[in-house]
Amino acid sequence: MAQPIPKTLTCPQCGFENEPERVYCHNCGTKLDRSLLPKDTTTPEETIAATRKRVRKMTHPGNTMMEIKTGFSTLVWAALVAAIYLLLSPPSRPPLSREKEVGANLISVLIDDALEAPTASVLQFTEADISQHMRNRAKKAGVIPFIDFKRSYALLADGKITVGVEQDAYGLPIYASVEYRFEMDGGMLKPIKVGQYFGRLGIDPRIPKVDAIFQPLWNALKREKPLLDRVQAISITKNGVAIALKAAPPQR
Repeated sequence: MAQPIPKTLTCPQCGFENEPERVYCHNCGTKLDRSLLPKDTTTPEETIAATRKRVRKMTHPGNTMMEIKTGFSTLVWAALVAAIYLLLSPPSRPPLSREKEVGANLISVLIDDALEAPTASVLQFTEADISQHMRNRAKKAGVIPFIDFKRSYALLADGKITVGVEQDAYGLPIYASVEYRFEMDGGMLKPIKVGQYFGRLGIDPRIPKVDAIFQPLWNALKREKPLLDRVQAISITKNGVAIALKAAPPQR
C-alpha cells in the first residue's frame, strides 16, 4: 500500500511549511529537497483495481439505488420467510392431548340441566372439560379450506380463553385460534377479542372480520348460546371457569 504523503514540506532556508506538491519554497523561493518525500509504493495491481473502481462508478451511477432496492428486497423476503415459519409453528402453549382429557366431565349434560332449570345456578368447568366438549361438539368445524379438520380445543389463562382449531395439511399440523376476555355490559356477557393467531403468527385483533373464518366453529356451538345469555357473572383462571347463571325468565 502507498505510504501517507506528509502534509507539509519544510524549507531548509527559511523554515516555511510548504505544500508537498511545491518544488520551490513559497516564501523565499529556495528549491525544496523533494527527496524527503516517500516514494510512491502503489503496485500496478492496486492502480488497476482503483481505475476499475473509478470507471465502474462513472459508468454505473445508479449503483446506490440498486443497492437500496436489493436491501429492501432482502428484507421483504426475510419477513416473508419469518411469517411462513411462524404460520407453520405450533402455538407457544399446545392444546391438551386426548390422554389429558381422560376423566373430564361430560359438560353437555350439565349444560342441558342448567338450561332446563329455571333457578339461578353456578357451573364450573376445567380446561379438560371444555376441550373434550369442543372435541365432541365441533367435529367438522375447519376454518381453513381444503385441508383436513383434526380437532377443536380451548385453552384457559387468567381472565382469558383461547378457542382454536387444529387441521392437517399432508401430515403437517396447522393451527388457528382466537383469544377472548369477557366482561358484563348491561347485564349481558360481552366477549372482547384480544388476539388472533395462525400458528404463532399474531394478527392484530383490531383488524375486522378475520375471526369470521371461525364461523363454522360458532355454528357447531350454537346450542350453548342460550346458556351464555343467562350468564350473570364469569370468572376465568388457568385452573377453570366458574359461571353464575341468573334465573330463567318466566315463561308466558
